[in-house]
Amino acid sequence: MTDKKRILFVGSFKPPADGRFGGQYFACRSLIESDLKDDFEFLLVDSSLHAMPVPSVFLRLHKVTLRVLRCIRDLLLSEVDVVLLFSSSGLSFVEKGSIGLLGKLLGKRVVIFPRSGAIIDNVARSKLYRSYMSAVLRSCDALVCQSDYWRSFFMQVVPEGEGDKLVVIENWLPDSCFGEGGPKDYPRVMDRPMRILYFSRIETRKGIYDFLETMLLLQRENAWVEAKIYGDGSERGNAQRFISENQIKNTEYMGWLSTSKKDVISSFDLCLFTSHSEGFPNAVLEVMALGVPVVSSRVGAVNDLIVPGWNGLLVDVGSPSQMAEAVLALLREPPLLREFSRRSVERVKRANRLDDAITKLRSLLTTP
Repeated sequence: MTDKKRILFVGSFKPPADGRFGGQYFACRSLIESDLKDDFEFLLVDSSLHAMPVPSVFLRLHKVTLRVLRCIRDLLLSEVDVVLLFSSSGLSFVEKGSIGLLGKLLGKRVVIFPRSGAIIDNVARSKLYRSYMSAVLRSCDALVCQSDYWRSFFMQVVPEGEGDKLVVIENWLPDSCFGEGGPKDYPRVMDRPMRILYFSRIETRKGIYDFLETMLLLQRENAWVEAKIYGDGSERGNAQRFISENQIKNTEYMGWLSTSKKDVISSFDLCLFTSHSEGFPNAVLEVMALGVPVVSSRVGAVNDLIVPGWNGLLVDVGSPSQMAEAVLALLREPPLLREFSRRSVERVKRANRLDDAITKLRSLLTTP
């Protein structure tokens, strides 16, 4: 017999075949491998969606049905104490929400953690989806928000008077992701090309073409910069053709970054993050933890992570001209980069360590 609380945990646990895992997988695996396993017994239900392109709706519905049936069995037969649900947007939230509603019907504590920027679009486009989300939030015991930005968003959806169930736990990194030195050093006047990093999926929604347009604008301004692109995705071939056809000489595609990640990222002066929609991008966290300043589009939790002019810069979504102007401004004043570097490391170390997230989540799971 065990006196551990039993947690039905629905999330991403199965590693992708190509080894290229995302934030959802990292978050779920890091929790079950942490010292939370000393306090809780996890019953894992994998809801990973690694296939690209995304499978058909019918195939997904079949898998969703099997998972929901598995959860019903566990809820009825396995003496579950708490239901912990990590969801994305769209059908993923519908699935996890239905499991949460079933859990509450059977008297279980339910904690749900939505982790996708696309949820904003889901709610904006469908009154039915908004009503469903409101019903799920009304029934659950706690909803974990990835940042204050997301807490403000969910406050508009949660029924009046139930805002106390919204708990902020920002994304986290293990200590191994942090650099060993202090902030990066920069010359008072750039005496070499500024090294610029793209570190994200090669997808239109991730802003790959905004990044390339930015580099093209900088080339036309004769800016002394050079960029490298790390990532993979469905637009890889088209992005490489865009570079070739537009004769962008300051930019090179490098492929997926899987080895020596810390050394490679640390070698850059600046990261441009051009995504169109995000929950809380781990890529930005990783870069900032290594002291590389970020100029980002205003998406999701980045609005909390980066304070413009203090530890980085923010521009409008889909605005290569603003992104290029920001790079030119930093080229004119390199000492700003050193300050951004120092404050980026301080910010991530203060609020985004794995141990802190574990402490907050343990409290949520043990609350009666």
